This record gives sequence, C-alpha cells and structure tokens, in this order.
Amino acid sequence: MELKGDRRGLHLLATNCPSESALTDDLINTLNTRHKFLGQAEIYLEVNLPLTATLFQSVALAFSHFPSLTLKGIVQSDPASVISLEDAKKPVSSPLVVHHTIRSGQQIVHQGDVIVIGDVNPGSTIVSGGDVMVFGWLRGTAYAGQPQDRSHAIFALRLQPQQIKIGDVIALGDGHGEKPEYAHIDQGCVVVEAWNDVRLPEVVIQEPKNRRLERKAFHLSR
Repeated sequence: MELKGDRRGLHLLATNCPSESALTDDLINTLNTRHKFLGQAEIYLEVNLPLTATLFQSVALAFSHFPSLTLKGIVQSDPASVISLEDAKKPVSSPLVVHHTIRSGQQIVHQGDVIVIGDVNPGSTIVSGGDVMVFGWLRGTAYAGQPQDRSHAIFALRLQPQQIKIGDVIALGDGHGEKPEYAHIDQGCVVVEAWNDVRLPEVVIQEPKNRRLERKAFHLSR
C-alpha cells in the first residue's frame, strides 16, 4: 500500500485489491511494517471496493491491533463516497436479533446493536458497532461499540465472558457472573454493574406479531 497526504490528512491507498480478504491481509502487513514510522497518525484508508458493513468491520478490527494509530475513515476511489468514524458512531443499522445459541467457532458481526435470545458459548464471538445484549449466558467473546465508541455497553443475564471489548478498551472475564449484569466504560476502564432493569427490547417484543402478520398474508395469497 502507498502513503499520501493531502489537506484532509494522511491516506493509505488500497486501490488495487481484488477482494475484501486481500485488502485486509495487505492492510495488516502494511500496518505491521509501518506502524512505528507512522507513530500516532490519523489515517484515512482509500479503497476501490464497495463500502460495505463487512469491509468496515474488517478494517476496524485490523486497526484495533495498533492502538497508536487512529482510523479516521474509509474513502472509496470516488471522493464523494466516505465512511467517517464520526458517522459510524450514529445508529446506521437496525438491531440484529439472533434467536439461537451462538456456538463455539461461530461469529456474529453487525454495525448496529446485537441482541441474542440464547447463550453465547465459549469460543464464539460477537462484534457489534452498538450494544450487545445476551438474554442467556455470555461465555464467549463480545465486542461492543466497534471500532472506537466507548459509549456502548454489554449486557447479559449471566456475564461470564472470555473477553470483552468496548470501543478500544479490552477486559478479561473472571467467570463469576451469576446474575444479570452489564459492562460499560467509566473513566477509561471497564466497569461491571448490576443490570436491574432487565427487559426485552421493543424490536424483540414486536417481532412475533410481525411474523404472524407475514404468515397470515402468505396464507391469504395462496
């Protein structure tokens, strides 16, 4: 990848990558090689690929391994197309509701809130741009507010994660959560408190009604 600077800041050029996986591999190699030279730079990544949610998450996760560097945004070759991290902090996706247990080896990645009606088993991972809510056991890995938004939280009826990350702050689980709790950031540290107001989000409560209406419409159309 090439480096260039303009009035908007420093840009990494990734404009010849045939796929998202190739871009991610090239980005990680470049950051490994140049992160000491770059110091505490704020960087825009310029790409030739569509600006998708999966591309955003892959790039954000790559940058999360280099805390001295700040990803300011992802810019498509067309200068009018930009994903700004300031915009990424705003709700850009509807909540993702998962009605089953997340098993070992499985990964859920979503730009908005992730709500799991079930357990999150050890060896599984949730990566969310918003909050993570688990109505069951959280014993896997959960990332909220990705890549750098510390305002979000991780909720669980039994909070026993292997690892959690909120924004750019990481903490390891202690395996002692036996009641509803939530983790959030306070003065730069992960703090766990009792989750006293346990209730299903409105999007979950309304979902069965919507499903019934869909089934009714299907039968009427036959």
